[in-house]
Amino acid sequence: MDREKIIDAVRDWLDGDDWKYEYDVEHQVIHMGVSLDSKIKSGKIIIFFAEDGYTVYVVLPLNGDPDNIGELLKYLTMANYGLRNGNFEVDLNDGEIRYKIFVNCDGLESLSEAVIRDSIVQGCFTVDRYGNGIAALALGFSDAKTEIDKAENSDTESTEE
Repeated sequence: MDREKIIDAVRDWLDGDDWKYEYDVEHQVIHMGVSLDSKIKSGKIIIFFAEDGYTVYVVLPLNGDPDNIGELLKYLTMANYGLRNGNFEVDLNDGEIRYKIFVNCDGLESLSEAVIRDSIVQGCFTVDRYGNGIAALALGFSDAKTEIDKAENSDTESTEE
């Protein structure tokens, strides 16, 4: 599946599901905002397209404080363990926190709506699940073990299982 078909499939799904987004034709990138249900109330979704697939990032609006980065990294490493699709990343230069999902389209004739939907909403669900802990740790209010126990042992149904 070539890049243009991938872009068209993703944009068709976004349009059909009434998402508001901006498409940068020159750079072939989609930008949109997203509301979240955790203490991290919003984020940005950025979709980068390549010849063999696309990458969806959910970028959080807060950065890890250098004084608290150790506990935050520990928490995100614990959160990443066992995730089926995607992972958290932290830029150690500026503290940016994001969730990433890559969709490999190499050799495909088409993309199903389920694959596109899951690639976009899974990151939001995962950020919601772990967002309260990210906020607490980024601000230095807790420790990784306490927050991972809260996130993974809550009564809410996990989207990773």
